[in-house]
Amino acid sequence: MLPGPTDVPEQALAAMARRMINHRGEEFRRLHGEVIEKLRKVLGATSGEVFVLTCSSTGGIEFAVSNLIDRNDRVLAFVNGLFAERMTVAAEYYSDRVVRVEDELGTSVTPERFRSEVESRDGVDVALLVHNETSTGAFNPYVPEIAEYCRRNGILLIVDGVTSIGGYPLEASGWGLASFVGGTQKCLAAPPGLAIVYVSDEARERARRKPKRPHYFDLLTHEEFMKRLETPFTPAISLFYALDASLDYMLERGLERWYSAHRQGSAAFYEALEGMGLSVFPRDPFRSRTLIAARLPAGVQDAQLTKVMKERHGVHIAGGMGRTKGLIFRIGNMGMVTPERVRRTLRALSASLEELGVRTNRVDVDGVVERAFAG
Repeated sequence: MLPGPTDVPEQALAAMARRMINHRGEEFRRLHGEVIEKLRKVLGATSGEVFVLTCSSTGGIEFAVSNLIDRNDRVLAFVNGLFAERMTVAAEYYSDRVVRVEDELGTSVTPERFRSEVESRDGVDVALLVHNETSTGAFNPYVPEIAEYCRRNGILLIVDGVTSIGGYPLEASGWGLASFVGGTQKCLAAPPGLAIVYVSDEARERARRKPKRPHYFDLLTHEEFMKRLETPFTPAISLFYALDASLDYMLERGLERWYSAHRQGSAAFYEALEGMGLSVFPRDPFRSRTLIAARLPAGVQDAQLTKVMKERHGVHIAGGMGRTKGLIFRIGNMGMVTPERVRRTLRALSASLEELGVRTNRVDVDGVVERAFAG
């Protein structure tokens, strides 16, 4: 129950044991094409291009900002946690005109504030936004509205969706995003090591006009190889096998059912945490369905809690990170979300806190989980 990597289906594990194939041959081209088409369904990408990169999700962020941001671009970065901070730092390597807008931890920028920040400045070329901030559990429900505003005003919107892809319905093309970056090791229930990047047609044209792009992440080079369903450099073939199997696992169950499981699991977590008397970290309407964050009770350290849950109850969760280190604990509600996994995690949490000397209110965990997954 970590914020990633998450558990993966048995068929994805088995797929990684398949023999290697020629990454310049027809078998890989077929595999690559099928993976892209499945990802288009998950992303809601009816136009633009989808790339699967052999790198971490952070590499996917680097791909987006290095191709779409130039030295003199006016960049507005909304920072509400560690991963928003990381995306901003990446952008600062490519533009000398990055302006940071700090948001309160546990929240995200609203459309009104976004418009106000844009209109108070002498033009904005690119905006950076995290869809679901993994370090705080803050989800931004306003991305479609913000994207529409950006589209009308000629602003390229780059979105970090590493912990929202697969957990929420997405419409990357319909919303008008310039770029959306996802990872395989979260809600897609696949192993880490691949990044997924959607780039709109308009953003691709902008990249073509950029005089200098990075060697490994050159979008134009990737486009050329994509024409024959290849990658410019050697792909992690085993991870492509696994991603393909995990996507089949999702699609066979139906995307709506997959998304509903994340919604239902988060509803159970939030009801139970509040019933125990614990304080959920993000405020409404920013509570994530894929990353559950709550404040640590007084006198409890995150390392203590995570150790007890792991060693005595076999459930892995995480503490805070960045500015939330020592302030919160985090539970990944990602990928193969089931009533049993949620139930077991809540029982382990309650027992672990009791073992650490924290009195919590008694909660009917079975009832909470049953109600949530019936809804």
